[in-house]
Amino acid sequence: MKRSETQRYIELLKRRAASLRLTARELRECRESFTKMDLEGIREHISYQKSLCAEIRALDDELGVLRRQLAVAAGLEPEGMSVAAFVSLFDADSAWQLRQVMDGLAVVQKTVRRLNRVYAGLLRRSRRSINVLINVMANYLGTYSPSPGRTAWSFPWQTRM
Repeated sequence: MKRSETQRYIELLKRRAASLRLTARELRECRESFTKMDLEGIREHISYQKSLCAEIRALDDELGVLRRQLAVAAGLEPEGMSVAAFVSLFDADSAWQLRQVMDGLAVVQKTVRRLNRVYAGLLRRSRRSINVLINVMANYLGTYSPSPGRTAWSFPWQTRM
Protein backbone atom coordinates (compact mmCIF):
# COMPACT_ATOMS: atom_id res chain seq x y z
CA MET A 1 0.00 0.00 0.00
CA LYS A 2 1.24 3.48 -0.82
CA ARG A 3 2.37 5.58 2.09
CA SER A 4 0.81 8.66 0.45
CA GLU A 5 -2.66 7.04 0.63
CA THR A 6 -2.23 6.13 4.28
CA GLN A 7 -0.98 9.61 5.10
CA ARG A 8 -3.92 11.11 3.23
CA TYR A 9 -6.29 8.98 5.32
CA ILE A 10 -4.61 10.14 8.53
CA GLU A 11 -4.75 13.78 7.40
CA LEU A 12 -8.46 13.48 6.61
CA LEU A 13 -9.05 12.05 10.10
CA LYS A 14 -7.10 14.95 11.61
CA ARG A 15 -9.27 17.41 9.66
CA ARG A 16 -12.40 15.62 10.88
CA ALA A 17 -11.17 15.86 14.48
CA ALA A 18 -10.40 19.57 14.01
CA SER A 19 -13.90 20.18 12.58
CA LEU A 20 -15.45 18.33 15.52
CA ARG A 21 -13.40 20.45 17.94
CA LEU A 22 -14.75 23.57 16.23
CA THR A 23 -18.25 22.13 16.52
CA ALA A 24 -17.75 21.52 20.24
CA ARG A 25 -16.50 25.08 20.74
CA GLU A 26 -19.44 26.43 18.73
CA LEU A 27 -21.93 24.44 20.80
CA ARG A 28 -20.43 25.90 23.97
CA GLU A 29 -20.53 29.46 22.62
CA CYS A 30 -24.11 29.34 21.32
CA ARG A 31 -25.57 28.79 24.81
CA GLU A 32 -25.17 32.49 25.62
CA SER A 33 -27.27 33.49 22.61
CA PHE A 34 -30.01 31.11 23.72
CA THR A 35 -30.04 32.30 27.31
CA LYS A 36 -30.20 35.93 26.14
CA MET A 37 -32.79 35.01 23.47
CA ASP A 38 -30.62 36.78 20.90
CA LEU A 39 -32.30 35.63 17.69
CA GLU A 40 -29.67 37.08 15.37
CA GLY A 41 -26.90 35.44 17.37
CA ILE A 42 -28.78 32.13 17.36
CA ARG A 43 -29.16 32.32 13.57
CA GLU A 44 -25.44 33.00 13.13
CA HIS A 45 -24.51 30.05 15.35
CA ILE A 46 -26.92 27.73 13.57
CA SER A 47 -25.57 28.78 10.18
CA TYR A 48 -21.98 28.11 11.28
CA GLN A 49 -22.99 24.78 12.82
CA LYS A 50 -24.64 23.77 9.53
CA SER A 51 -21.48 24.57 7.61
CA LEU A 52 -19.38 22.54 10.07
CA CYS A 53 -21.78 19.58 9.76
CA ALA A 54 -21.59 19.79 5.95
CA GLU A 55 -17.80 19.81 6.16
CA ILE A 56 -17.81 16.77 8.47
CA ARG A 57 -20.20 14.90 6.13
CA ALA A 58 -17.92 15.64 3.17
CA LEU A 59 -14.89 14.40 5.13
CA ASP A 60 -16.80 11.25 6.12
CA ASP A 61 -17.62 10.57 2.47
CA GLU A 62 -14.01 11.08 1.47
CA LEU A 63 -12.79 8.85 4.31
CA GLY A 64 -15.25 6.13 3.30
CA VAL A 65 -14.10 6.17 -0.32
CA LEU A 66 -10.43 6.08 0.68
CA ARG A 67 -11.05 3.30 3.22
CA ARG A 68 -12.72 1.17 0.52
CA GLN A 69 -9.86 1.87 -1.91
CA LEU A 70 -7.24 0.90 0.67
CA ALA A 71 -9.08 -2.34 1.53
CA VAL A 72 -9.59 -3.32 -2.11
CA ALA A 73 -5.93 -2.54 -2.90
CA ALA A 74 -4.94 -4.96 -0.10
CA GLY A 75 -7.33 -7.60 -1.48
CA LEU A 76 -9.80 -7.38 1.40
CA GLU A 77 -13.54 -6.93 1.50
CA PRO A 78 -14.15 -3.32 2.65
CA GLU A 79 -17.64 -3.95 4.06
CA GLY A 80 -17.61 -5.17 7.63
CA MET A 81 -13.86 -4.86 8.04
CA SER A 82 -12.88 -4.35 11.68
CA VAL A 83 -10.81 -1.41 12.85
CA ALA A 84 -7.98 -3.77 13.82
CA ALA A 85 -7.96 -5.30 10.33
CA PHE A 86 -7.95 -1.85 8.77
CA VAL A 87 -5.09 -0.63 10.98
CA SER A 88 -3.09 -3.73 10.02
CA LEU A 89 -3.05 -2.44 6.42
CA PHE A 90 -0.78 0.43 7.52
CA ASP A 91 2.96 0.24 8.10
CA ALA A 92 4.05 0.36 11.77
CA ASP A 93 4.73 4.10 11.88
CA SER A 94 1.50 5.01 10.08
CA ALA A 95 -0.48 2.54 12.21
CA TRP A 96 0.83 4.25 15.36
CA GLN A 97 -0.13 7.66 13.95
CA LEU A 98 -3.57 6.34 12.99
CA ARG A 99 -4.19 4.98 16.50
CA GLN A 100 -3.16 8.32 18.02
CA VAL A 101 -5.50 10.27 15.75
CA MET A 102 -8.34 7.79 16.32
CA ASP A 103 -7.92 8.05 20.10
CA GLY A 104 -8.08 11.85 19.90
CA LEU A 105 -11.06 11.61 17.56
CA ALA A 106 -12.90 9.35 20.03
CA VAL A 107 -12.40 11.92 22.81
CA VAL A 108 -13.70 14.83 20.75
CA GLN A 109 -16.65 12.76 19.46
CA LYS A 110 -17.61 11.96 23.05
CA THR A 111 -17.42 15.68 23.90
CA VAL A 112 -19.63 16.62 20.94
CA ARG A 113 -22.18 13.94 21.86
CA ARG A 114 -22.34 15.29 25.42
CA LEU A 115 -22.68 18.88 24.19
CA ASN A 116 -25.40 17.82 21.75
CA ARG A 117 -27.38 16.38 24.65
CA VAL A 118 -26.89 19.62 26.60
CA TYR A 119 -27.89 21.66 23.54
CA ALA A 120 -31.01 19.51 22.99
CA GLY A 121 -32.00 20.06 26.62
CA LEU A 122 -31.48 23.79 26.22
CA LEU A 123 -33.73 23.77 23.15
CA ARG A 124 -36.42 21.81 25.00
CA ARG A 125 -36.32 24.26 27.92
CA SER A 126 -36.40 27.24 25.54
CA ARG A 127 -39.41 25.78 23.75
CA ARG A 128 -41.13 25.21 27.10
CA SER A 129 -40.43 28.82 28.16
CA ILE A 130 -41.75 30.17 24.87
CA ASN A 131 -44.91 28.04 25.18
CA VAL A 132 -45.49 29.41 28.70
CA LEU A 133 -45.11 32.98 27.40
CA ILE A 134 -47.51 32.28 24.53
CA ASN A 135 -50.08 30.86 26.96
CA VAL A 136 -49.74 33.88 29.27
CA MET A 137 -50.17 36.25 26.34
CA ALA A 138 -53.20 34.31 25.08
CA ASN A 139 -54.86 34.42 28.52
CA TYR A 140 -54.35 38.17 28.95
CA LEU A 141 -54.87 39.24 25.35
CA GLY A 142 -58.10 41.13 26.02
CA THR A 143 -56.85 42.68 29.25
CA TYR A 144 -54.22 44.87 27.68
CA SER A 145 -55.82 45.75 24.36
CA PRO A 146 -57.09 49.32 23.75
CA SER A 147 -60.77 50.12 24.29
CA PRO A 148 -62.99 50.26 21.20
CA GLY A 149 -62.89 53.67 19.56
CA ARG A 150 -59.47 54.56 20.95
CA THR A 151 -56.07 53.89 19.57
CA ALA A 152 -53.27 52.65 21.75
CA TRP A 153 -51.79 56.18 21.71
CA SER A 154 -54.89 58.17 22.65
CA PHE A 155 -55.59 59.44 26.14
CA PRO A 156 -58.97 59.91 27.85
CA TRP A 157 -58.72 63.72 27.92
CA GLN A 158 -58.17 63.89 24.15
CA THR A 159 -61.26 64.61 22.07
CA ARG A 160 -62.33 62.26 19.34
CA MET A 161 -62.09 63.44 15.82
